[in-house]
Amino acid sequence: MLDARVYRIKKTLSGVKNIISVVSGKGGVGKTTISTVMSLLLSSEGNRVGLLDLDFHGPSCHVVLGIDKMEYEEERGINPYKINDLLFASIYPFVGNKYIPLRGKALSNAMIEFMSILNWGDLDYLIIDMPPGMGDPLLDLMRLTSNPKFLVVTTNSMLSIQTVKRLVMYILESGFDLIGIIANMVKEDDSLVRKLADDLSVRFLGSVPFDPEYEYAIGNPGDILDTKLAQALREILVNTL
Repeated sequence: MLDARVYRIKKTLSGVKNIISVVSGKGGVGKTTISTVMSLLLSSEGNRVGLLDLDFHGPSCHVVLGIDKMEYEEERGINPYKINDLLFASIYPFVGNKYIPLRGKALSNAMIEFMSILNWGDLDYLIIDMPPGMGDPLLDLMRLTSNPKFLVVTTNSMLSIQTVKRLVMYILESGFDLIGIIANMVKEDDSLVRKLADDLSVRFLGSVPFDPEYEYAIGNPGDILDTKLAQALREILVNTL
């Protein structure tokens, strides 16, 4: 049976030039940080940018952005929340700090429903912060969006490398565009990530250092853009997008 919501999703995303999904093999590698800071950087350069937090079990982009309370405007759907020049959407306004015990079909249905009511308009970039792993949200995103590009985030930990390797292989074998791999929270060594990229013949985009000052900047976008973390990510974006 045809789901009208799927048609609606494709229609609302028709004005988006680039859909970039930020993914990871496991949690705790800084995927949300990369997604949010990348969105802020691209927006600060004059691009029309949207940020979509699709991690229903742990939405946290709003924390990085310093958003405590947010309300959507309704207009045949809902208009993303605007912070400075960045458009932002998250399940957070609907659930607050409550947990969301969803799985399987219920999780897919919630994701489809949410994506179908968002009015993005014309964007240069839509950055999607995905939940970790290869579960239903990733599979649904591949089905629901046209030509998404994937940016993989990992740390230089063997545990992270092993899980992200399977993720990269799946993305490549599924025929999707993989932009490359970022090594995040690097203190000195990024050799395992470089080797992974080389072994899988994918692009190593660069390293983002572990930056203690970033923790103090969370919640203040202006301060975030002055951190070493943001400076490193800016260089990666200049050489990538």
